[in-house]
Amino acid sequence: MSSLPLMQTIPHMVADPHTLFRLINDAHSAVGDLFFGTVTGLGDGLVISLLCSLLMLFRLRLGIASVLAYLISGLIAQILKRIFDMPRPPAVLDHVHVLGHTLTSHSFPSGHATSDGVIVLLAFLIWSGRDWRSWSVAALFVLAAIGRIYVGVHFPLDVAAGLIVGMGTMWLFWRWSATWPVAIWKKSTWAWKIPGFLVAVQAAVLGLGYHIQPSTAAALTLIMPVASLIILMQVWKQKLAIQQSDNQLLENQHLEDQQSEDQQKGSR
Repeated sequence: MSSLPLMQTIPHMVADPHTLFRLINDAHSAVGDLFFGTVTGLGDGLVISLLCSLLMLFRLRLGIASVLAYLISGLIAQILKRIFDMPRPPAVLDHVHVLGHTLTSHSFPSGHATSDGVIVLLAFLIWSGRDWRSWSVAALFVLAAIGRIYVGVHFPLDVAAGLIVGMGTMWLFWRWSATWPVAIWKKSTWAWKIPGFLVAVQAAVLGLGYHIQPSTAAALTLIMPVASLIILMQVWKQKLAIQQSDNQLLENQHLEDQQSEDQQKGSR
């Protein structure tokens, strides 16, 4: 008996493409507004860029691939938006529950969901399919994408297309990254100085008056910069300690070589 309402809903969903949107958007509540209003902000471009830049500090190859995937997938999404120029839910439906600004155009695909798709696949590349962290992070960013429906700015098709574009682009750049000479790049101190600089700049921009989308996710403009700068300071402290140790070893080696030469000259 419990499956009867679902069986009755499926034909209606096929007949009305907006039914799934209504199921998600109409299920709003105070708790849902707080959760999705915040979580969906994870798909904001600056937030995703900051996360990818942080990854470069730990996994250079994968971090660079994710930054490029974010940039190119975002460009693809913006081009598709201009090509299709599909209306957003408030433009075609009544009584849409909207959090943040009411948007009416360039609906397909969702830019936020595209960025979310990059992180969804990235989670499984950082860890493995058997690691609970992969599924936890992926689930969080899928929820962030679904949040675009909940907050009333995208249809389910927009979100699904965005996730596919983001994951597909991330996969392509991951495969391409296998040909990069990352081992050579890592020998330079710029391999961690440049990502560190990017993290510092993006954290500053995000924390100093950045208008995140949606505006209900404003808490992320405090949490993300603080957390990122704490991580950055710890990484830089470790890197500088290693660099200082290496310089000391080179200096000691130079002194030993110099003493050895002096001894050889004295014996002559």
